[in-house]
Amino acid sequence: MAISQTLPLDNETHPALTDTREPVRMDVIEQIAAMAEGTERPALIWGNTDRATVAAEALWVFARRVGLDGRGDDAFTAVQDLIANLMHLCEQEEITGGEVSFVSLVGMAEMHYLAELDENVGL
Repeated sequence: MAISQTLPLDNETHPALTDTREPVRMDVIEQIAAMAEGTERPALIWGNTDRATVAAEALWVFARRVGLDGRGDDAFTAVQDLIANLMHLCEQEEITGGEVSFVSLVGMAEMHYLAELDENVGL
């Protein structure tokens, strides 16, 4: 992967180094993911809580697969590892490459996220 396709590591903004809050543990993600059990497939998305629940479900499946599902494991590590593995998938299957970098996918995802935040303003 070209260096331009990787995200910079900035230890100044690493939550484990700068944040005083307790990290979210994977048992919390497990509880959120459990809310998706027994719901329709495909999931009906009515708002950002539904989006977060579907994401928690995906993160929980990943965490169980790679052994990050212990009560002491934090969600930050699982999210970081999932993103790294998605980067590998995108490179391997040529989802990214040429004009489309992983960083550009993250940028587009951020635009969707911000637009979805605006949907809930005033509710």
